Amino acid sequence: MLALLDIRFSFLCRTTYKNKDGKHAIVFRVIYRDERRDIFTGLFCSKDEWNSKLQRLNRLNKTLGAVNDNLDLIERKAIDVFERMKYSGNQFTIDELVSKIKGDDEKPQLLMDYLEEEKVRIKKRVGVDITPATYDKYKRSASHVQHFLETEFKVKNYPLVRIDVPFLEKYFQYLRGTRGVSHNVAVKYVTFFRTILMPALREGIIKDNPFKQLKLRQKTVHKGFLTKEDLQLLIDVELSHELDRIRNIFLFSCYTGLAYTDVKQLSRLHIIKDDEESFYIRKPRQKTGQESIIPLLPAAMNILKKYSLTDDFRDFKWRVSSNQKMNQRLKVIGEKACITQQLHMHLARHTFATTVTLSNGVPLETVSRMLGHASLKQTQHYAKIIASKVKEDMSRIKGLFQ
Repeated sequence: MLALLDIRFSFLCRTTYKNKDGKHAIVFRVIYRDERRDIFTGLFCSKDEWNSKLQRLNRLNKTLGAVNDNLDLIERKAIDVFERMKYSGNQFTIDELVSKIKGDDEKPQLLMDYLEEEKVRIKKRVGVDITPATYDKYKRSASHVQHFLETEFKVKNYPLVRIDVPFLEKYFQYLRGTRGVSHNVAVKYVTFFRTILMPALREGIIKDNPFKQLKLRQKTVHKGFLTKEDLQLLIDVELSHELDRIRNIFLFSCYTGLAYTDVKQLSRLHIIKDDEESFYIRKPRQKTGQESIIPLLPAAMNILKKYSLTDDFRDFKWRVSSNQKMNQRLKVIGEKACITQQLHMHLARHTFATTVTLSNGVPLETVSRMLGHASLKQTQHYAKIIASKVKEDMSRIKGLFQ
Protein backbone atom coordinates (compact mmCIF):
# COMPACT_ATOMS: atom_id res chain seq x y z
CA MET A 1 0.00 0.00 0.00
CA LEU A 2 1.21 3.47 -0.91
CA ALA A 3 0.13 6.26 1.49
CA LEU A 4 0.43 9.97 0.68
CA LEU A 5 -1.00 12.03 3.56
CA ASP A 6 -4.78 12.00 2.91
CA ILE A 7 -4.71 9.27 0.28
CA ARG A 8 -3.81 5.58 0.02
CA PHE A 9 -3.40 3.45 -3.07
CA SER A 10 -3.23 -0.34 -3.22
CA PHE A 11 -3.73 -3.29 -5.59
CA LEU A 12 -5.87 -6.29 -4.69
CA CYS A 13 -6.45 -9.66 -6.26
CA ARG A 14 -10.23 -10.03 -6.00
CA THR A 15 -10.67 -13.76 -5.41
CA THR A 16 -14.47 -13.46 -5.26
CA TYR A 17 -14.53 -13.03 -9.05
CA LYS A 18 -13.21 -15.33 -11.79
CA ASN A 19 -13.14 -14.82 -15.54
CA LYS A 20 -13.70 -17.60 -18.10
CA ASP A 21 -10.02 -18.62 -17.78
CA GLY A 22 -10.41 -19.09 -14.03
CA LYS A 23 -8.31 -16.03 -13.21
CA HIS A 24 -9.14 -13.31 -10.68
CA ALA A 25 -9.56 -9.61 -11.35
CA ILE A 26 -6.88 -7.18 -10.16
CA VAL A 27 -8.40 -3.97 -8.79
CA PHE A 28 -6.78 -0.65 -7.90
CA ARG A 29 -8.10 0.63 -4.54
CA VAL A 30 -8.22 4.35 -3.78
CA ILE A 31 -8.91 5.54 -0.20
CA TYR A 32 -9.32 9.30 0.18
CA ARG A 33 -10.59 10.99 3.36
CA ASP A 34 -12.05 7.70 4.62
CA GLU A 35 -13.94 7.04 1.40
CA ARG A 36 -13.05 4.03 -0.72
CA ARG A 37 -13.37 3.27 -4.44
CA ASP A 38 -12.15 0.26 -6.43
CA ILE A 39 -11.07 0.64 -10.06
CA PHE A 40 -11.08 -2.42 -12.31
CA THR A 41 -7.70 -2.54 -14.08
CA GLY A 42 -8.72 -4.95 -16.85
CA LEU A 43 -5.92 -7.28 -15.68
CA PHE A 44 -6.20 -10.78 -14.24
CA CYS A 45 -4.03 -13.29 -12.36
CA SER A 46 -4.24 -16.62 -10.59
CA LYS A 47 -3.94 -16.92 -6.79
CA ASP A 48 -0.50 -18.50 -7.14
CA GLU A 49 0.80 -15.64 -9.28
CA TRP A 50 -0.25 -12.89 -6.86
CA ASN A 51 2.12 -11.61 -4.17
CA SER A 52 -0.09 -9.78 -1.65
CA LYS A 53 2.89 -8.30 0.19
CA LEU A 54 4.38 -6.70 -2.93
CA GLN A 55 0.94 -6.16 -4.50
CA ARG A 56 2.37 -7.42 -7.75
CA LEU A 57 2.64 -10.70 -9.65
CA ASN A 58 5.59 -12.95 -8.93
CA ARG A 59 7.95 -12.41 -11.87
CA LEU A 60 7.99 -15.94 -13.20
CA ASN A 61 8.20 -14.93 -16.87
CA LYS A 62 8.06 -11.98 -19.29
CA THR A 63 4.28 -12.16 -19.60
CA LEU A 64 3.77 -11.61 -15.87
CA GLY A 65 6.36 -8.85 -16.05
CA ALA A 66 4.19 -7.07 -18.63
CA VAL A 67 1.22 -7.19 -16.19
CA ASN A 68 3.40 -5.66 -13.47
CA ASP A 69 4.45 -2.92 -15.88
CA ASN A 70 0.76 -2.15 -16.41
CA LEU A 71 0.25 -1.92 -12.63
CA ASP A 72 3.28 0.39 -12.29
CA LEU A 73 1.84 2.63 -14.98
CA ILE A 74 -1.55 2.82 -13.24
CA GLU A 75 0.04 3.65 -9.89
CA ARG A 76 2.35 6.33 -11.34
CA LYS A 77 -0.58 7.93 -13.14
CA ALA A 78 -2.70 7.91 -9.95
CA ILE A 79 0.06 9.63 -7.96
CA ASP A 80 0.56 12.20 -10.71
CA VAL A 81 -3.18 12.93 -10.96
CA PHE A 82 -3.52 13.30 -7.19
CA GLU A 83 -0.51 15.65 -6.94
CA ARG A 84 -1.84 17.86 -9.75
CA MET A 85 -5.32 18.05 -8.25
CA LYS A 86 -3.95 18.67 -4.76
CA TYR A 87 -1.76 21.60 -5.81
CA SER A 88 -4.41 23.13 -8.08
CA GLY A 89 -5.91 24.76 -4.98
CA ASN A 90 -9.39 23.44 -5.75
CA GLN A 91 -11.42 21.10 -3.58
CA PHE A 92 -12.27 17.73 -5.15
CA THR A 93 -14.18 14.59 -4.26
CA ILE A 94 -12.97 10.99 -4.44
CA ASP A 95 -15.24 10.43 -7.44
CA GLU A 96 -13.63 13.33 -9.30
CA LEU A 97 -10.21 11.92 -8.45
CA VAL A 98 -11.17 8.43 -9.63
CA SER A 99 -12.61 9.85 -12.86
CA LYS A 100 -9.27 11.57 -13.56
CA ILE A 101 -7.31 8.42 -12.75
CA LYS A 102 -9.52 6.37 -15.08
CA GLY A 103 -8.94 9.02 -17.75
CA ASP A 104 -12.63 9.52 -18.51
CA ASP A 105 -11.83 12.99 -19.85
CA GLU A 106 -8.40 12.23 -21.30
CA LYS A 107 -6.91 10.47 -24.30
CA PRO A 108 -6.62 6.76 -23.40
CA GLN A 109 -3.13 5.67 -22.35
CA LEU A 110 -3.82 1.97 -22.88
CA LEU A 111 -3.79 0.49 -26.38
CA MET A 112 -7.23 -1.19 -26.54
CA ASP A 113 -8.90 1.84 -24.88
CA TYR A 114 -7.26 4.02 -27.50
CA LEU A 115 -8.39 1.73 -30.35
CA GLU A 116 -11.95 1.68 -29.02
CA GLU A 117 -12.07 5.48 -28.94
CA GLU A 118 -10.62 5.68 -32.45
CA LYS A 119 -13.22 3.16 -33.67
CA VAL A 120 -16.04 5.41 -32.46
CA ARG A 121 -14.41 8.44 -34.11
CA ILE A 122 -13.82 6.62 -37.43
CA LYS A 123 -17.38 5.22 -37.52
CA LYS A 124 -18.73 8.79 -37.51
CA ARG A 125 -16.68 9.53 -40.64
CA VAL A 126 -18.04 6.60 -42.68
CA GLY A 127 -19.76 8.00 -45.74
CA VAL A 128 -18.04 11.36 -45.28
CA ASP A 129 -14.33 10.81 -45.91
CA ILE A 130 -14.01 7.12 -44.99
CA THR A 131 -15.51 4.15 -46.83
CA PRO A 132 -17.34 1.24 -45.11
CA ALA A 133 -14.51 -1.02 -46.36
CA THR A 134 -11.92 1.06 -44.47
CA TYR A 135 -14.03 0.90 -41.32
CA ASP A 136 -14.29 -2.90 -41.66
CA LYS A 137 -10.52 -3.03 -42.13
CA TYR A 138 -10.11 -1.02 -38.93
CA LYS A 139 -12.31 -3.45 -36.97
CA ARG A 140 -10.32 -6.44 -38.31
CA SER A 141 -7.06 -4.75 -37.38
CA ALA A 142 -8.27 -3.97 -33.83
CA SER A 143 -9.45 -7.58 -33.48
CA HIS A 144 -6.01 -8.86 -34.53
CA VAL A 145 -4.30 -6.57 -31.99
CA GLN A 146 -6.64 -7.73 -29.20
CA HIS A 147 -5.99 -11.40 -29.98
CA PHE A 148 -2.26 -10.68 -30.27
CA LEU A 149 -2.16 -9.19 -26.74
CA GLU A 150 -4.12 -12.11 -25.30
CA THR A 151 -2.01 -14.71 -27.12
CA GLU A 152 1.48 -13.26 -26.75
CA PHE A 153 1.25 -11.31 -23.48
CA LYS A 154 -1.78 -12.91 -21.78
CA VAL A 155 -3.25 -9.45 -21.11
CA LYS A 156 -6.40 -7.63 -22.25
CA ASN A 157 -4.64 -4.28 -22.57
CA TYR A 158 -1.20 -2.80 -23.00
CA PRO A 159 0.40 0.61 -22.26
CA LEU A 160 0.76 2.78 -25.36
CA VAL A 161 4.10 4.04 -24.06
CA ARG A 162 5.53 0.51 -24.26
CA ILE A 163 4.90 0.06 -27.98
CA ASP A 164 8.40 -0.24 -29.42
CA VAL A 165 10.25 -2.01 -32.24
CA PRO A 166 10.30 -5.45 -30.50
CA PHE A 167 6.53 -5.14 -29.92
CA LEU A 168 5.90 -4.38 -33.62
CA GLU A 169 8.25 -7.17 -34.77
CA LYS A 170 6.43 -9.62 -32.52
CA TYR A 171 3.07 -8.42 -33.91
CA PHE A 172 4.35 -8.94 -37.46
CA GLN A 173 5.47 -12.50 -36.63
CA TYR A 174 2.09 -13.16 -34.97
CA LEU A 175 0.31 -12.11 -38.17
CA ARG A 176 2.57 -14.34 -40.29
CA GLY A 177 2.52 -17.33 -37.93
CA THR A 178 -0.65 -17.46 -35.83
CA ARG A 179 -2.88 -15.68 -38.35
CA GLY A 180 -1.18 -17.30 -41.34
CA VAL A 181 -1.36 -14.24 -43.60
CA SER A 182 1.15 -13.61 -46.39
CA HIS A 183 4.21 -11.38 -45.98
CA ASN A 184 2.63 -8.51 -47.93
CA VAL A 185 -0.70 -8.70 -46.08
CA ALA A 186 1.17 -8.66 -42.74
CA VAL A 187 3.11 -5.57 -43.88
CA LYS A 188 -0.19 -3.89 -44.80
CA TYR A 189 -1.66 -4.62 -41.35
CA VAL A 190 1.41 -3.17 -39.59
CA THR A 191 1.29 -0.12 -41.87
CA PHE A 192 -2.42 0.34 -41.12
CA PHE A 193 -1.64 -0.03 -37.39
CA ARG A 194 0.80 2.88 -37.78
CA THR A 195 -1.92 4.98 -39.43
CA ILE A 196 -4.29 4.27 -36.53
CA LEU A 197 -1.63 5.26 -33.97
CA MET A 198 -0.62 8.49 -35.72
CA PRO A 199 -2.51 10.75 -33.24
CA ALA A 200 -0.73 9.04 -30.32
CA LEU A 201 2.62 9.45 -32.11
CA ARG A 202 1.97 13.14 -32.82
CA GLU A 203 0.96 13.81 -29.22
CA GLY A 204 4.09 12.10 -27.92
CA ILE A 205 2.20 9.37 -26.03
CA ILE A 206 4.35 6.89 -27.97
CA LYS A 207 7.94 8.08 -27.89
CA ASP A 208 10.62 7.81 -30.60
CA ASN A 209 8.32 6.63 -33.41
CA PRO A 210 9.17 2.89 -33.52
CA PHE A 211 7.71 2.52 -37.01
CA LYS A 212 10.61 4.56 -38.44
CA GLN A 213 13.07 1.94 -37.16
CA LEU A 214 11.01 -1.00 -38.43
CA LYS A 215 12.39 -2.43 -41.66
CA LEU A 216 9.42 -4.04 -43.40
CA ARG A 217 9.07 -3.96 -47.18
CA GLN A 218 6.50 -5.35 -49.59
CA LYS A 219 7.78 -8.26 -51.69
CA THR A 220 7.27 -8.16 -55.43
CA VAL A 221 4.50 -10.59 -56.30
CA HIS A 222 3.52 -11.64 -59.83
CA LYS A 223 -0.21 -11.08 -60.16
CA GLY A 224 -1.65 -13.71 -62.45
CA PHE A 225 -4.15 -13.18 -65.25
CA LEU A 226 -5.92 -15.20 -67.91
CA THR A 227 -4.68 -15.17 -71.49
CA LYS A 228 -6.98 -14.83 -74.49
CA GLU A 229 -6.69 -18.60 -74.95
CA ASP A 230 -7.69 -19.18 -71.30
CA LEU A 231 -10.76 -17.00 -71.76
CA GLN A 232 -11.79 -19.04 -74.79
CA LEU A 233 -11.39 -22.30 -72.85
CA LEU A 234 -13.58 -20.83 -70.13
CA ILE A 235 -16.25 -19.78 -72.64
CA ASP A 236 -16.29 -23.15 -74.43
CA VAL A 237 -16.44 -25.56 -71.47
CA GLU A 238 -19.84 -27.18 -70.84
CA LEU A 239 -21.16 -26.52 -67.33
CA SER A 240 -24.24 -27.08 -65.19
CA HIS A 241 -26.78 -24.26 -64.85
CA GLU A 242 -25.36 -23.22 -61.45
CA LEU A 243 -21.71 -23.22 -62.58
CA ASP A 244 -22.69 -21.38 -65.76
CA ARG A 245 -24.04 -18.53 -63.60
CA ILE A 246 -20.71 -18.35 -61.72
CA ARG A 247 -18.78 -18.41 -65.01
CA ASN A 248 -20.88 -15.57 -66.46
CA ILE A 249 -20.37 -13.35 -63.41
CA PHE A 250 -16.62 -14.02 -63.56
CA LEU A 251 -16.48 -13.28 -67.31
CA PHE A 252 -18.47 -10.09 -66.78
CA SER A 253 -15.80 -9.01 -64.29
CA CYS A 254 -13.10 -9.89 -66.85
CA TYR A 255 -14.81 -7.59 -69.40
CA THR A 256 -15.41 -4.71 -66.97
CA GLY A 257 -12.65 -4.88 -64.35
CA LEU A 258 -15.17 -4.64 -61.52
CA ALA A 259 -14.09 -6.16 -58.21
CA TYR A 260 -16.31 -8.74 -56.51
CA THR A 261 -18.07 -6.27 -54.17
CA ASP A 262 -18.80 -3.86 -57.02
CA VAL A 263 -20.23 -6.65 -59.20
CA LYS A 264 -22.45 -7.68 -56.30
CA GLN A 265 -23.69 -4.08 -55.85
CA LEU A 266 -24.16 -3.36 -59.56
CA SER A 267 -27.67 -2.28 -60.60
CA ARG A 268 -29.44 -0.48 -63.45
CA LEU A 269 -28.67 2.84 -61.72
CA HIS A 270 -24.95 2.37 -62.46
CA ILE A 271 -25.42 1.78 -66.22
CA ILE A 272 -25.53 5.06 -68.14
CA LYS A 273 -26.52 5.69 -71.77
CA ASP A 274 -24.80 8.64 -73.49
CA ASP A 275 -25.92 10.84 -76.41
CA GLU A 276 -24.28 8.47 -78.90
CA GLU A 277 -26.34 5.48 -77.70
CA SER A 278 -23.28 3.94 -76.02
CA PHE A 279 -23.52 2.35 -72.59
CA TYR A 280 -21.02 2.56 -69.78
CA ILE A 281 -20.81 1.80 -66.06
CA ARG A 282 -20.34 4.74 -63.73
CA LYS A 283 -19.87 3.62 -60.16
CA PRO A 284 -17.70 4.54 -57.13
CA ARG A 285 -15.54 1.64 -55.97
CA GLN A 286 -16.75 0.19 -52.69
CA LYS A 287 -13.16 -0.21 -51.49
CA THR A 288 -11.92 3.34 -52.05
CA GLY A 289 -14.85 5.50 -53.10
CA GLN A 290 -12.91 6.36 -56.29
CA GLU A 291 -15.25 6.54 -59.32
CA SER A 292 -14.87 3.98 -62.11
CA ILE A 293 -16.07 4.86 -65.62
CA ILE A 294 -16.17 1.76 -67.84
CA PRO A 295 -17.55 1.61 -71.40
CA LEU A 296 -19.50 -1.64 -71.74
CA LEU A 297 -18.13 -4.14 -74.26
CA PRO A 298 -20.69 -6.11 -76.31
CA ALA A 299 -19.56 -9.30 -74.55
CA ALA A 300 -20.42 -7.77 -71.17
CA MET A 301 -23.84 -6.58 -72.37
CA ASN A 302 -24.61 -10.02 -73.84
CA ILE A 303 -23.97 -11.60 -70.43
CA LEU A 304 -26.38 -9.18 -68.74
CA LYS A 305 -29.02 -9.93 -71.43
CA LYS A 306 -29.10 -13.55 -70.27
CA TYR A 307 -30.34 -12.39 -66.86
CA SER A 308 -32.86 -9.76 -68.00
CA LEU A 309 -36.58 -10.53 -68.15
CA THR A 310 -37.10 -7.69 -70.66
CA ASP A 311 -35.46 -6.64 -73.94
CA ASP A 312 -33.37 -4.15 -71.99
CA PHE A 313 -30.18 -5.75 -70.65
CA ARG A 314 -30.14 -3.12 -67.87
CA ASP A 315 -33.06 -4.94 -66.23
CA PHE A 316 -30.77 -7.83 -65.34
CA LYS A 317 -31.32 -9.71 -62.07
CA TRP A 318 -28.70 -12.17 -60.94
CA ARG A 319 -27.69 -13.79 -57.69
CA VAL A 320 -24.08 -13.21 -56.70
CA SER A 321 -22.97 -15.75 -54.10
CA SER A 322 -20.52 -14.94 -51.31
CA ASN A 323 -16.93 -14.34 -52.40
CA GLN A 324 -15.86 -17.57 -50.71
CA LYS A 325 -18.46 -19.67 -52.55
CA MET A 326 -17.69 -17.96 -55.84
CA ASN A 327 -14.00 -18.79 -55.48
CA GLN A 328 -14.72 -22.39 -54.48
CA ARG A 329 -16.84 -22.95 -57.59
CA LEU A 330 -14.46 -21.05 -59.85
CA LYS A 331 -11.75 -23.51 -58.82
CA VAL A 332 -13.98 -26.38 -60.04
CA ILE A 333 -14.73 -24.50 -63.28
CA GLY A 334 -11.04 -23.89 -63.91
CA GLU A 335 -10.28 -27.59 -63.53
CA LYS A 336 -13.10 -28.53 -65.91
CA ALA A 337 -11.83 -26.01 -68.47
CA CYS A 338 -8.21 -27.29 -68.08
CA ILE A 339 -6.94 -23.82 -67.13
CA THR A 340 -3.65 -24.04 -65.22
CA GLN A 341 -4.13 -20.68 -63.45
CA GLN A 342 -6.32 -21.07 -60.35
CA LEU A 343 -9.49 -19.04 -60.85
CA HIS A 344 -10.69 -16.56 -58.22
CA MET A 345 -12.78 -13.41 -58.47
CA HIS A 346 -9.91 -10.93 -58.24
CA LEU A 347 -8.15 -12.69 -61.10
CA ALA A 348 -10.89 -11.30 -63.36
CA ARG A 349 -9.88 -7.73 -62.50
CA HIS A 350 -6.23 -8.54 -63.32
CA THR A 351 -7.35 -10.10 -66.61
CA PHE A 352 -9.28 -6.98 -67.57
CA ALA A 353 -6.24 -4.79 -66.88
CA THR A 354 -3.83 -6.97 -68.85
CA THR A 355 -5.37 -9.25 -71.51
CA VAL A 356 -8.51 -7.24 -72.27
CA THR A 357 -7.14 -3.67 -72.23
CA LEU A 358 -3.37 -3.07 -72.02
CA SER A 359 -2.50 -5.94 -74.38
CA ASN A 360 -4.86 -4.42 -76.94
CA GLY A 361 -3.28 -0.97 -76.85
CA VAL A 362 -5.59 0.80 -74.40
CA PRO A 363 -3.48 3.58 -72.75
CA LEU A 364 -2.41 3.13 -69.15
CA GLU A 365 -4.18 6.34 -68.09
CA THR A 366 -7.49 5.07 -69.52
CA VAL A 367 -7.13 1.67 -67.81
CA SER A 368 -6.37 3.45 -64.52
CA ARG A 369 -9.58 5.47 -64.78
CA MET A 370 -11.67 2.39 -65.58
CA LEU A 371 -10.19 0.48 -62.65
CA GLY A 372 -10.95 3.40 -60.33
CA HIS A 373 -7.35 3.73 -59.21
CA ALA A 374 -6.49 6.83 -57.19
CA SER A 375 -3.11 7.15 -58.93
CA LEU A 376 -1.38 5.91 -62.06
CA LYS A 377 1.21 4.16 -59.89
CA GLN A 378 -1.40 1.58 -58.87
CA THR A 379 -1.92 0.64 -62.53
CA GLN A 380 1.73 0.60 -63.62
CA HIS A 381 2.47 -2.86 -62.24
CA TYR A 382 0.03 -4.29 -64.82
CA ALA A 383 2.11 -2.70 -67.58
CA LYS A 384 5.21 -4.36 -66.07
CA ILE A 385 3.41 -7.71 -66.18
CA ILE A 386 2.70 -7.22 -69.90
CA ALA A 387 6.36 -6.33 -70.58
CA SER A 388 7.49 -9.41 -68.66
CA LYS A 389 5.09 -11.62 -70.65
CA VAL A 390 6.39 -10.23 -73.97
CA LYS A 391 9.96 -10.98 -72.92
CA GLU A 392 8.99 -14.50 -71.84
CA ASP A 393 7.13 -15.21 -75.10
CA MET A 394 9.98 -13.92 -77.29
CA SER A 395 12.55 -16.00 -75.40
CA ARG A 396 10.80 -19.13 -76.74
CA ILE A 397 11.60 -18.26 -80.36
CA LYS A 398 15.15 -16.91 -79.97
CA GLY A 399 16.61 -20.22 -81.08
CA LEU A 400 14.68 -20.08 -84.35
CA PHE A 401 16.28 -16.85 -85.56
CA GLN A 402 20.05 -17.02 -84.98
